[in-house]
Amino acid sequence: MPTDKKINFPEPALASELSSLQKELCEHYNECTAPLDQAVWIFRLLNGMSPEDWDAFAAEHDLGQWLSLPIDSDAYPNLKRFQETLEKLAYQTDHDPLTGLANRRAFDRILDIEIERSKRARTPLSLAIFDLDDFKSVNDTYGHSKGDEVLRAFAGHLKATTRRYDLAARFGGEEFALVMAGSGVVRAQQMLDRLLGEFRQLEFTAPDGSETFNVTCSIGLTCYKGSVNITDKELIEMADGALYDAKAAGKDQIRVSRLPFADNVPNDTLVHANEKQFLFGGK
Repeated sequence: MPTDKKINFPEPALASELSSLQKELCEHYNECTAPLDQAVWIFRLLNGMSPEDWDAFAAEHDLGQWLSLPIDSDAYPNLKRFQETLEKLAYQTDHDPLTGLANRRAFDRILDIEIERSKRARTPLSLAIFDLDDFKSVNDTYGHSKGDEVLRAFAGHLKATTRRYDLAARFGGEEFALVMAGSGVVRAQQMLDRLLGEFRQLEFTAPDGSETFNVTCSIGLTCYKGSVNITDKELIEMADGALYDAKAAGKDQIRVSRLPFADNVPNDTLVHANEKQFLFGGK
């Protein structure tokens, strides 16, 4: 807080009051059973406080959840600041802070939407789950800062080498996911094979500069075409099972799950089950 400016309220008292109110509201919200579409804005006028004063005050007293809207003769810049704050909060809600990819919350929402779209249009939808091989040894050997660097590099490469309308997400820890709308298993596997080869070539330097190292990745892939009922949880479990198979088979590879729609093809077509998996996987 600037010392050469008079503020019309006692700072410690205000901090105590806002912190107490924030705690009380959070406790009430956590216990509240009201519908999620019900909400209310809470406002309080703070005379003599500038936007810069508030930023410093909020940072010092852990009041980052409170939004500020400056009031002066020119409302537009203040409303723009308010909008930018809301956009920043919305971004933080749906994105992983380390990698910048979508987080699990956004992933679950988009996957559910894409499954419904696939059901209506009978278009393919592929889901891949990635796990960095032996990632714990990277943290143990080179430190967590280097591990974070590897995660950011993988995330950046994943985002840069996939289509703009694919959803790349950090699934949790060293696991990532990719939702590929409109891609069947053949096309998805071709793209993932290329991605694995490129990531395999990335080199990382040890913190002391004494050596370089590489990190590989295992992938579980599944595909859905809207012809059977399936939930997002079931689709994730299928990709996760394929990922487990890839790990068990030696890592650094892709394994494809059982495709949920291929077994619906009549047996009198004289096409064997494994051939059905390939032929009806789409492109």
